[in-house]
Amino acid sequence: MNLKARQGQWLFIDCDNTMLGTEAMAIPSLVARFNQLYSQNAGRELTVDEFQEHFHGQGRETLCQNLAKHFNITVTFEALYDQREWRMMQALQTSGVEMAPHLIEALTILKETGSQFAFVSNNPIQRGLAAMRYSSNGQGNELARFFGTNFFEATDIQKPSPAVYLRALEQTGAQKESSFAVEDSATGVKAAVAAGLTTIAYLGFCPPQNRAKQSEKLLALGAKYCIEDWLEVPNLV
Repeated sequence: MNLKARQGQWLFIDCDNTMLGTEAMAIPSLVARFNQLYSQNAGRELTVDEFQEHFHGQGRETLCQNLAKHFNITVTFEALYDQREWRMMQALQTSGVEMAPHLIEALTILKETGSQFAFVSNNPIQRGLAAMRYSSNGQGNELARFFGTNFFEATDIQKPSPAVYLRALEQTGAQKESSFAVEDSATGVKAAVAAGLTTIAYLGFCPPQNRAKQSEKLLALGAKYCIEDWLEVPNLV
């Protein structure tokens, strides 16, 4: 695609497990917190695999509601998420986080040919920035610069509602007909598709043995493409 064709084109990009592999620590720590608070009332512990199967990508309040239904107990958002972001920032500082391979290279190609970018996440912007700050490849500041001031978090209306995407479209002035979203989860794909965005599903952080099943699932939800390498993106948009 030539320079003229990409003028006015936007990519709206999820953060967790789309650009940065944060869920490798975020999910186990949240499961551990749940078990600390609720395993006695639930009668058993929640496992990471169970979480991945039933709750992957769900927003905070929605997750608490669905955990409560799943275990037939009361799950309190304020308790489960107490100091959650500060604990995540500390964990990221200690261990670092993997950036998706070839992400910087792909965004550079797209930027040089006219694309613009927005960060769109269910989680707080500060988590995304902390993940960039402690990216194990040292390219977090470079990644942040692609987005300028275009950082959007779902806050009150979380994915799978399209609200965060619709708000980002309004704020950036982007046209959905010429825009794309990149997501990794069913929740995110549902939100992006409902907002009218051509959606690419990124599977690079999905365990290899699960990718075929996840690809089938996300395509069925409306994703147009499934990819395993960010360098595929410039050929698709």
